[in-house]
This record gives sequence, structure tokens and C-alpha cells, in this order.
Amino acid sequence: MRIIDYYNYFATISFLAIVIISIIIRKKTNSKAFVSDKMANALFVFILIIASALRLYGLGKIPFGLQQDEASIGYEAYILANFGIDRNGFHWPVYPITWGCGGGSPLLIYLNVLSIRLFGTGIVKLRLIPAICGILTVLFFYLTLRLLFDNNKFKNELSLLGAFFLSICPWHVILSRWSLDCNIMPFNLIFAVYLFTLATKRKSTVLYAISSAAFAICMYSYGAATIVVPLFLVTISIYYIVTKKISGFQLAISIVAFMIVFAPLIWFYLVNYFGLPEVYTEFFTVNRFTSARTGEAFVAFSEIPSKFLSNIASVILSVSVGDERHTLAHFYPGYATLYKFTFPITFLGLILAFKDRFKELSDVIFGLLVLANVVLSIIVVPDTNRMVLIYIPFSYFFIKGMECIISKSGRLFVIVLIFLLAGALSFTKDYFRDYNVYATSIFMPGYGEAIKRAYEITGDDDHIYSTYDGLSSPFMLALYYTDYDPYKYIETVEYRDELAEFRVADSFGNFDFKLPEDITDTDYYDDVFVLSSNDLERISGNDSYTVENFEGYHVVYKTDAH
Repeated sequence: MRIIDYYNYFATISFLAIVIISIIIRKKTNSKAFVSDKMANALFVFILIIASALRLYGLGKIPFGLQQDEASIGYEAYILANFGIDRNGFHWPVYPITWGCGGGSPLLIYLNVLSIRLFGTGIVKLRLIPAICGILTVLFFYLTLRLLFDNNKFKNELSLLGAFFLSICPWHVILSRWSLDCNIMPFNLIFAVYLFTLATKRKSTVLYAISSAAFAICMYSYGAATIVVPLFLVTISIYYIVTKKISGFQLAISIVAFMIVFAPLIWFYLVNYFGLPEVYTEFFTVNRFTSARTGEAFVAFSEIPSKFLSNIASVILSVSVGDERHTLAHFYPGYATLYKFTFPITFLGLILAFKDRFKELSDVIFGLLVLANVVLSIIVVPDTNRMVLIYIPFSYFFIKGMECIISKSGRLFVIVLIFLLAGALSFTKDYFRDYNVYATSIFMPGYGEAIKRAYEITGDDDHIYSTYDGLSSPFMLALYYTDYDPYKYIETVEYRDELAEFRVADSFGNFDFKLPEDITDTDYYDDVFVLSSNDLERISGNDSYTVENFEGYHVVYKTDAH
């Protein structure tokens, strides 16, 4: 066991004790706030600096390497920016189909197109958008809490705690540091919620319309949003109409604003799911997936009853001690998503919302978001990336629990802060020192630079044979790292299965992602090989090869041939 495991036990017991003490103390004995508005502004700037440092430091090296979906998003953005087509040859698609079934949502791809036009390519630049969105998420979570707690005497303390908690949250730090489409969803969500809350406070029709448009933009961010956002908007609209917080006219205007922004995506769905003809022009494309995304992401309808309890259990584990069946790309063992020890206070907040019958607007907003996410979790194969929209609302319920604690005792509030700070220091140390060790199989360090070097040696003349050892879809990394011409790729690519849910290329151009049985055969004298450390035994004892090492992957070629 690591030190953090012992710390988790101790902190969890301590947090349970704090919750019990807060429940036993029936009266609100703490009557005085201790953070002024001026102090709150200064402290928030400091928190934002911490959030920025945790998301920007060593961005190109931690995580080290590139995950295949990152490479896919980066390459798609690169060729759209420079050639105006995606890797399937479509001009400016409404929704790039990437792997054939999607897997790379439009918003992050097109944001990267803009980034490439402004700053060029590179791993740091590819990851900069999620990092900046992560920092902005902390900002808008803080602003949203200030609006929702505006009549609470502990508004400053609770809003600052929310910003601090999100800034050091393992789940949010990790997702802000690499470029997957779902990783910008927390920002899209909290920005839309902030605008919606502001519209409610000001009773502004214009702000309702703008917030509705922001929710529509969420739909372009990630597949999970197509279920969570409509469920949330329908339920919150019903609540607002029943409680007369919004007029029929304001609701109608909001629906129109949503539909205008959502219209291109509706068109894409109509083409894909209702048989409308595809649209091909030089200016935009509305095309059809080559394969449906089913078993990899969704639970079969017939299996939902049998999977129901296990999926609900995965949700509960994920927001508490962590579900270690989820991929390491989204959490770090020992820390879970929201720290393993925070769940007693989080569940206290959720219980208090039920006890109060969700009378507070904040409880309604974040409660309905939890409900929408639970519905999603029942029908998908649970994983942190698919459940990405659930952690912001659960972060709120942690703050809701802390509202109860601070109202009973300022000292208990400070004790919780100390535990969080200790956990954050431990997480920061472990993440920046050891995360690359845990995530090697996901980010494939060294391979991208190796395949790039191999292409520098051969150009388009000689063959490049690549290992598959320890790799996922290495063809995608080859495309990204070499800035490969998309027209040559489209003309020469050979897919393992053209209609597979995730199309994987076995070869394109002079790249072949399968090693010959005997690479020392004279037929391969002029060719270049990218081998894993395990593959080096194929040339063991043969000193006629030059071997260039790239962090566990090696570029191998005949010394006198190149």
C-alpha cells in the first residue's frame, strides 16, 4: 500500500466524523463569515494561478506521448486547416466521421483548426485548448456559485472552496491536460449553466436565449451531451414553467435560439438516422457514418435490465472511492475522480437537497443534471469519459455539504480545507512524477517521434514497417506526426475492415503496420523498421543495423543503406 492509501482511510474516517458532528450540532452556531469581498477577489486570483499551473506545466511531456484519439483530432484539424478536407475526403463536414462511426466531435476539431491557423501544430498546441477550457471551467464554476449563493452569508467562502476544489480535483486536472473531445465538455456545460443562472437572476429574455444557444453548442462537443443536455433542458423548462420563473414567450425564444444553433447537427442526424440524402459541396458536407457506434459504447436494449444495478453501482463508485474498471486516461489510482475521501460530505449535500425538497435553485439545477447523467449511465458502458458531465454537479453537492458544515462550525470547515490541501499536494507530487508510468499503454510514448524519424529517413521512397507491440491504431500517430498528405492517404489506405465500428488502417502509402517474419531478409535491405524493445531480438547479434532509440521504440535500418 502507498502512503496515499493510508491517508485515504484516515481522511475518510475524519470526514465521516465531521459529517456526524455537523448533524449532531442542530443549531447554526457559526454566525460570522470570515472572508470579505476584497479578500475573496485576491484569493480567487491565487486559486486561478494554481489552476493554471496544474494545467499548463509540462503540458507536452505529461502525459508523455499521444493517445490515438488525440492524434485523430489533431490530424483532422491539421488537414482541414491546410487542405479543407477531412481524412475521408469530405469538405468541411458538419460532423467529421473520423474513425467511421465518429469518435471525434466537431467542436474540439474546429477549435483546433482555428488554433492551427493562428499558432501552427504541435502537441502543446493540440492540448492547449482543453487546458485553457479547464482553467475557464474553474472561473465559471466560481462565478456560478457566487450567483447561486448570493443571499448566503458564506457566499465568499463557499464559492472560493468550489473554485479551489475544482482547481485541484484529480479528474479535472487530468482531463485538462490532453486533447479528447469530451475533455472540453465540463467547460461547455458550466458556461451554459452560468449564463442560464444569470438569465434567471436578471429575468432577461436575451440571456435566456444566449444560454440556450450555449447549451446547443454543447451538443457539438461530445456524444453524451445529446442525451444529457436535452433531458436537462426539458426537465428544467417544466420546472421553470410550473414555478413561473420563465414566461411562455421567453421559453419560446429560448427554444428558437437552441434550434437555430442545433440545426446543422439535426441535419446530420436526419441524414444518418432517417435516410435523408447526403450533401456534398465544396463549402460543407453532410455525410453519413460508415458504421454505427453500438457495442463499444452502448448497452444493448435487451441487456439494460441486467446491467442496471451494475451501471448504477459504477456511478456511485465513480463519484466516491472510484471505479477502477474505468480507463487510466481519466483517473489516477489512489485518488479517484473527486478524491476518495470527499464522498461523505458530497453525499451529505445530496441528502440535504432531498431533505429540503430541492427548494433552492442551485439544488434543482445540479440535481436535474445528476438525474440526466444517471439516465445516460444506464444505457452506456460506464467510463469516466462517458460520465464526464456528472462530476461538475457532484462537485456542487460537495459544496452543498460544506455549506452545512460551515454554518455549524468554522473550525470544521478549516479542517476540511487542510485535508484537501494535503490531498492536493500528494496528488500533484504523484501525478507529475509517476503518472507517465501508469499511462504508458494509453499514450504510447516514443512511438510518434520514432515513426516521424523513420519517415524523415525514407520519404516516400522506401518502405516503413511498424510494430504493433504496445500500440493502439499506430497508423493514426503516423499520420499526425508526419503531417501526411490527406490526398495520398485517401488514395492508398488499406483498412483492416472498411465497415468496422472503428476503422483501422493496416497500411497507407509506404507505411505498413505489420512486421515481416524475417526483417533481416535481403528483400528488406533498403527498408526502415520501427520496433518495440521486445522486437529488437529480431536483429539480435546483427551489427549491420543502425538503431535509434525513442523512449522504448526504435528506428532500425541497414547502416550502409541510409
